[in-house]
Amino acid sequence: MRVHATDLLDVVDVAYQFDLPDAQWLQALAHAVRPHLDRGFGVAVFEYYKPEGARPQIVQRFHLGMPSDLEAIYSLVFAKMDPTIRLRPFHCGSCITGSELMGMREQFRDEPHMKEFVQRFGMYDSIWITAAEPSGRGLVFHAGQPTIRWASPAEKHRWGRVAAHLSTAVRLRHALRHGDTVHASDVGDAVLDREGCTHDAIGAAHMPAARELLRRAVLALEMSRDELRGIDPDASLDARKALVSARWSLLDRIELDGRRYIVARENPPRAPGLAALSARERQVLAYAKLGHHNKLIAYELGIADSTVRVLLARACAKLGLRSRRDLLQVFDDGWGPPCGAPASVK
Repeated sequence: MRVHATDLLDVVDVAYQFDLPDAQWLQALAHAVRPHLDRGFGVAVFEYYKPEGARPQIVQRFHLGMPSDLEAIYSLVFAKMDPTIRLRPFHCGSCITGSELMGMREQFRDEPHMKEFVQRFGMYDSIWITAAEPSGRGLVFHAGQPTIRWASPAEKHRWGRVAAHLSTAVRLRHALRHGDTVHASDVGDAVLDREGCTHDAIGAAHMPAARELLRRAVLALEMSRDELRGIDPDASLDARKALVSARWSLLDRIELDGRRYIVARENPPRAPGLAALSARERQVLAYAKLGHHNKLIAYELGIADSTVRVLLARACAKLGLRSRRDLLQVFDDGWGPPCGAPASVK
């Protein structure tokens, strides 16, 4: 599968189109992502919500380009799966194939569930792009694949960054729709111009250190949109941090005079967890539970890799634990065996 990072930036741009109605937004995401995932079987897009201790609930779904015969049985395919297998993509990181999450390679060709339902369509594997975040809200892209394959490190890197923006957008979109504000163009915590100059700020965003962080983030965002995107799309994607200092999302706002400003909105992940841990420690631990590695967690929160390592080590020390694995076991809520462990599908 060839993934062109330049086009993947278009997926990120669509993610932050908060003025689109929910159904239209999901459809726009499906159209943006389809060129990268569709191998003749179309794409399925789900927005979901997983309350703490409960199974995921589908909020809305959309199928694009799916053959009618396959679409007719699509829901049945998932309904027939063992529930523990059906839940695996939600805690196996942002990008994984079906054979990979099952811990199988060529033997996946003989997997009974695949043989019964989808191999007759020429579909021998699938790929999952999961945008998950600690509140339990998120998005999933799923697409069939004609050959058995595992996602490459480059795919995981790129899709991980795209998924970070998708999950951040889902969280903020929900807040905008269900909070006191209902429109993405309303004034946020800070308003900056394209040069990073602050025109208005309230609360924590008014502090000098925060203003400097936001200034640097705006300059990096503008650079990623302009010359960097044409020169090095991967670097442009890396520069677009999902959050600034684990706190603010940056959104466009167009004034009546046609000028474009950047609005910083508070959008920190709400991570449930043990009371002994700080909010930031719970955040990094919650992302680790979703199968995200330290570099991706740093990208998602807009903090340094070293800070993630320190926070995880500090959490271990507070809880008297020795390793990351021990931490994840403490936070386990029964979603099933680890990714890659061989398992049967009923």
